[in-house]
Amino acid sequence: MADLDDTINAIRNGEIEAFERLFKAHYPDLYAFGYRFVQDRSQVEDLIQDVFLHIWENRAQLEIRSSIQAYLKTAVKNKALSHLRSYYHLQVAMVPPDEVPAPTSVAASEDKPDTEILMQLVQRGIEQLPKQCRLIFQLSRQSGLTYDEIARELGVSKETVKSQIKIALQKLRAFLGKHWEAICWLGILGST
Repeated sequence: MADLDDTINAIRNGEIEAFERLFKAHYPDLYAFGYRFVQDRSQVEDLIQDVFLHIWENRAQLEIRSSIQAYLKTAVKNKALSHLRSYYHLQVAMVPPDEVPAPTSVAASEDKPDTEILMQLVQRGIEQLPKQCRLIFQLSRQSGLTYDEIARELGVSKETVKSQIKIALQKLRAFLGKHWEAICWLGILGST
């Protein structure tokens, strides 16, 4: 903790060497962490640079109460989610309003506007699933039925239900592409 305090104090005092050491020590982990959300090399690099630029520009007020690793990861995560929100807003804006389906019933979150946009994108992917696959997926994820309940309801085996859920997740992952991790992280598809 004393090393962290010394580093933070040095950065507060404008010591560029301490700042560079901090950057070099944490960049690889932050890059790997940020890439899980954004999955675009140059965008992750930009996000990390933004975080460190913010730290440098606000160094006089810099206060880190947790570990530096946790502080930096939280900052990168927030930047990544902000970037994804902007990207999703742009994607939805490019679709004519009458083609964007109404969001399905998913547990509300405190961040409703952002999850609503994501839900609309996920819903488009769900609507592209084959009919039986879509029905089974919706009964599982949106109605909350167990595999046994779905099997009884539809008169199919539990193995068929499992197989169709697996197919649905594979197709959704392909449809959502590089945004799959963020959507899973936010829990919009339930447990995957």
